[in-house]
Amino acid sequence: MKKRTSTVITLLISLIFIPYLKATESFVHFTPNDTGVALVTPSSQSFAIWCDEKEHAGVLTAISNLQTDFGRVTDVIPSLTNKGRQDVRVIVGSYDKSPLIRQLIKAGKLDAKELKNKNEKFIITTLHAPLEGLEGEILLIAGSDKRGTIYGIYELSRQIGVSPWYWWADVPVARHDAVYIKKGIYTDGEPAVKYRGIFINDEWPCMGNWTTQKFGGFNSKMYVHVYELLLRLKANFLWPAMWNSAFYADDPLNSSLADEMGIIIGTSHHEPMARNHQEYARNRKDYGAWNYQTNKKGIDRFFREGIQRMKGKEEVVTIAMRGDGDAPMGADTDTHLLENIVKEQRKIITEITGKPAYKTPQLWALYSEVLEYYDQGMKIPDDVIILLCDDNWGNVRRLPELKGKRHPGGYGMYYHVDLHGAPRAYQWLNMTQIQHMWEQLYLTYTYGVDEMWILNVGDLKPNEFPTDFFLNMAWNPNLFTADNLTEYTYNFCKQQFGEKYAAEAARVLSSYCKYSARVTAEMLDHRTYNLTNGEFKSVADEFLALEAHAYRLFAVLPQEMKDAYQELILFPVQAMANLYEMYYATAMNRKLASDSDPRANQWADRVEYCFQRDAELCSDYNNRIAGGKWNHMMDQTHIGYTSWDEQKREYNA
Repeated sequence: MKKRTSTVITLLISLIFIPYLKATESFVHFTPNDTGVALVTPSSQSFAIWCDEKEHAGVLTAISNLQTDFGRVTDVIPSLTNKGRQDVRVIVGSYDKSPLIRQLIKAGKLDAKELKNKNEKFIITTLHAPLEGLEGEILLIAGSDKRGTIYGIYELSRQIGVSPWYWWADVPVARHDAVYIKKGIYTDGEPAVKYRGIFINDEWPCMGNWTTQKFGGFNSKMYVHVYELLLRLKANFLWPAMWNSAFYADDPLNSSLADEMGIIIGTSHHEPMARNHQEYARNRKDYGAWNYQTNKKGIDRFFREGIQRMKGKEEVVTIAMRGDGDAPMGADTDTHLLENIVKEQRKIITEITGKPAYKTPQLWALYSEVLEYYDQGMKIPDDVIILLCDDNWGNVRRLPELKGKRHPGGYGMYYHVDLHGAPRAYQWLNMTQIQHMWEQLYLTYTYGVDEMWILNVGDLKPNEFPTDFFLNMAWNPNLFTADNLTEYTYNFCKQQFGEKYAAEAARVLSSYCKYSARVTAEMLDHRTYNLTNGEFKSVADEFLALEAHAYRLFAVLPQEMKDAYQELILFPVQAMANLYEMYYATAMNRKLASDSDPRANQWADRVEYCFQRDAELCSDYNNRIAGGKWNHMMDQTHIGYTSWDEQKREYNA
């Protein structure tokens, strides 16, 4: 008992001294104000953004998107210049790249210590005639580095009313005749977690068929939208899709575009040395067996080619090995073999990069059976990130000892809101309650896991809401408490649907997440709840009532908001309400049939009706919402599971 009390006290003390980073305050308003910068007014319909031509290419891409965003909001598209002009109202630059920022520091207009040696930090502030040739008030967006500047640019986009989800959830933009910036200094500080990102996984049949039809595959035409979304959410890391695609080989622009835009690429927990598994699977005869004991030469060549290809890019290298195709290693695998594999991999990294291995960021994922090797004493190099994992269901399996010696390379967390695996896959809809996610991730953070957070998002849609929460929390976990999670849901809905509809949308969304978190769609069947005591009818009625409330809000929404509302809220509610009704009807049918009661036939008809409605709802999502933009995103089978894996087609069990 004494030891437990000491541990709790230690944890509380550590919480007290965690620095609190305040989120960026609101600095944009749409009505005249005596102070600040007037970017667009009814009488001034043009302005210029000044950015040096030597700036990072990714910053220039973000500025181009900012120009488009202003066009969406105001119909005014600002021009971009690399020279001082009288119409300049915005200056953008990175501390590590821009001569403009150095001029401002030299002129005493910007404090260098706010950006020097900082990570991904931005400063947004107003300055009066800061450089020769500029008059009046000027808005400055300055970053400590490439991503810091990009995050500052997208913060301005967000505050003028462009949701990070404008493309991925078809969120409309509210129009304004004017945009003003309040005087002040605004920043989000530095991120609490160094690498923050997502893993696109289990991507067939939905996302795979969608992107194949829309873009021709998992190529740069599709990934540019993923990269932009991540940057707008202040993320920086991606494990790309890997089931049937090879990120590097299928489109060479995938990697170079990510590096240019500012996204750090890694490969999943079982894809070592910057190689995708499909690159091996397609060339087994060339490389030989996936067995390091019998085919070291072939495997080392495979590894070497991966490091050679990524040389010079900002990436995190996954090291060690699992079995072929994300399977466990063979029975003869031991800690000594894995340690030897890592030793040889790090030799390759050193030889090809020409730098010590510790200069190249690396991670070792303790996923599944690899955690057992770690428990048996497997040694991990000091500079390597130890990537811990949840149990595939959002429950953290392992955390560092509070009083133990910290691993110098730090710790990361691989977390799931989607699973293709035993005991039962869940891939169709968002089944995550952010209250549970917050509790597990805050625990994770307080135990010092802050090098990497990566979220398995499946097809990304329809996991927009938990993805948004995860990445926002990764930036600053201390912003979130058990008492303000409802406020977060409200703010998310306000961002997508406006203040007028936010409260009711948030109530419906919160209730949906609460009800769905009880059991996944794939695990639900006619035996899940007690029919005799009325439990099954009660939970089914809750969902049907929620559907009525969700549809009532849909009926009064402006037309331009309806696609986003259906994608984020209405479709999931309708789909789950219908599924509950179908399985309740199945339970009633079986109960009455066992009693030889002819009313069983009426319930059988209801089952058939709900089964057909499920198909109609999914078809509507695929073919009508947003003009069919998301065709195939609802192809995932979800009815009639008899094992952990999905059926080839739906059927009524």
